Amino acid sequence: MNKGTSPEVMKLNNKKTILEIIYSEKNVYRAQIAERTRLSNQTITNLVKELKEEGFIKEIIMETKGKGRNPIALSIALDELCAIGVEISVRGVTVGCFGANGEIIRRDEQPPTDVILPNIKEMLETAVEAAGKKTVLGIAISVEGVINESKGLVVKSGLGLDGVNLKEELQYLGIKTYIRNDVNLLAETSDRQEENYMMIRFDRGIGAALFVNGAILRSDHNMAGEFGHAIVYSNPSPRPCKCGKAGCLTTEASMSAIEDHFKMSVPEVAAAYHAEDPEIYPRVERLSRYIAEPLANLITIMDLEKVLVTGSLMELMGETFLQSIHRAVEERLSVWNSYQGIEVLEAYDIADRSAKFVVEKYFLHGRNGGAISKK
Repeated sequence: MNKGTSPEVMKLNNKKTILEIIYSEKNVYRAQIAERTRLSNQTITNLVKELKEEGFIKEIIMETKGKGRNPIALSIALDELCAIGVEISVRGVTVGCFGANGEIIRRDEQPPTDVILPNIKEMLETAVEAAGKKTVLGIAISVEGVINESKGLVVKSGLGLDGVNLKEELQYLGIKTYIRNDVNLLAETSDRQEENYMMIRFDRGIGAALFVNGAILRSDHNMAGEFGHAIVYSNPSPRPCKCGKAGCLTTEASMSAIEDHFKMSVPEVAAAYHAEDPEIYPRVERLSRYIAEPLANLITIMDLEKVLVTGSLMELMGETFLQSIHRAVEERLSVWNSYQGIEVLEAYDIADRSAKFVVEKYFLHGRNGGAISKK
């Protein structure tokens, strides 16, 4: 018998479909599930019984004003489930165990270190232990850098993990694990599922993700979204980049580059910019034009509607800098573009977002985009 149509596989797929319906619609009746799935009432009864025994769903008594017994609906047993979210960045490692309903069960942080992998394993083991009797739905790890997400391989990060296959390293935990580029994960957990947009994170480096037609744009070589290595051709004095080229945006507009060129900390540069210092202000304005140049090209090529920005640089430079980028972008666009502007991404916690990614990945099996991707 074809494995893809075996009774076991069909049963598993039916259970996934039931979970997705209950998760998406909250309190759902068995009859509604039967109508949506076209499965028999007896099949629904049997599968729901198994899912209850496994701790994934629970019954909810729905109060009505009418006479007779109150109907019983089904809901996800969020209080019995949890997920683990991890952030690995230049600032260190954060590992959190979060309940599926959002509460923090345990959260640990460690500063950057040369022995990062053993620390990650120890912190994850602690998080799994903190879960107690709750079912751990999975682990999602956000990593700054170039990531082969399908394999779980850190290709290039500068965080002491280059060439490390995190998915293989963590197999011993026995928990489904996802490895994601940090900006991809932010885009996948965004609520902007109906728009074509680009998300850019300006920090020590510059990373980006393209969200088009309901899904993250990925490439076979894991380089989609490397906005920091777009060339700024209007720069009269291009600087060499560690990637081997010269004139990359990251050599001008990353926090590291700004500190190197201005010989000041970024907070000091931001303060001088806000004060309209005659020496600093025009130099920062030039940076906004450097950012706008490759950004306008991508907006035109990908027909993007929005640009979402985040990261420490944007937090420090503020609205004035953002509007300067926006004006410079608009100057470079035609009247036919669908571009609607730049927005700052709301405050977020990447470890928490990673845990939410796991929950949605587990229950929204048929979703085209968001936490569900082709890989």
